[in-house]
Amino acid sequence: MRIRLLFVGKSDESEYARGVERYVVRIGRFAACDVTVVKEEKPGEKPDAGRVRAKEGERLLAALAPRDLLVLADERGKERTSEEFARDLRSWLDASPSAVAFAVGGAFGLDPALRERARAILSLSRMTLPHQLARVVLTEQIYRATATLSGVAYSK
Repeated sequence: MRIRLLFVGKSDESEYARGVERYVVRIGRFAACDVTVVKEEKPGEKPDAGRVRAKEGERLLAALAPRDLLVLADERGKERTSEEFARDLRSWLDASPSAVAFAVGGAFGLDPALRERARAILSLSRMTLPHQLARVVLTEQIYRATATLSGVAYSK
């Protein structure tokens, strides 16, 4: 069981980075888990969100292995309860990918090319979350799901 986390840009706030690191270590009790950070595209003087998403999307796609099962975190995705997410994670892992790869885009969101490659699109909340906070929320939910799938009680 292998889980990959793909993020755009380094975390510029240490409390978010510490939160992700904390849950990655905890996930490691149940599954191999690694984090890949791809370069954030600079928006330039006249920000072009489409260009930024396309460049970051290319980098995320390049970071995937051919057999990785891609799940996107996006506010327009499907909402799930923690229990539903754990069941989905089980089915994704059972599909025999090299890894289940979760991607969180940058400040301008995710490129449509990623949506075409994705097996699922997951909404972490109906509210818009800053991408740094979305990383922590996603990583905590993955930890919760892996603990549940391993029969470990975690209800905090």
